[in-house]
Amino acid sequence: MLRRIFLYLVGVGLGIVASIMFFGDRDIDFSYFPNARTVKHLRAQSFDISEKAMCQLTCLGLNASSLEKVFKDGDLDVDFGASDVDGMCRTYRIEVEDQSYVSFMLDDCDSLSMVLSLESSACVCD
Repeated sequence: MLRRIFLYLVGVGLGIVASIMFFGDRDIDFSYFPNARTVKHLRAQSFDISEKAMCQLTCLGLNASSLEKVFKDGDLDVDFGASDVDGMCRTYRIEVEDQSYVSFMLDDCDSLSMVLSLESSACVCD
C-alpha cells in the first residue's frame, strides 16, 4: 500500500515537471467574472478620447496619456447599474481609485473604446 502511494506521488511529480517543461511560463489571464471580462474586452480595443473628456482632462491638469495609462494598467471597476449595456453600442461607467476623477463613461462601439466624459466635481465642460 505504501509503495502504491509512493509511485502515485512520483507519477504526479513527473507529470507536473513535464507540464512545466511543455507549457512553460505563459501569461494566462482568467477572466471569469463579468467585471474582468468587460475590462479585458475594452482594453483589447482601440482607445480614443472625446473632445469633452479632453476638456475635462485639461481642466484637471492631466493629459491623454495619463488617462490611457490608468485605462490600460489601473484597477478598474465597472458599475453595471449605471451602465447602458443594451443594444449594439454599450456605454460603461468605469470607477477608478486614487485619481483626481472618480469615474469615467466609456463607449464600446465598433471595436473602439472611447472615453466620453470624466466624473469630477472640479471641472464642468459641455
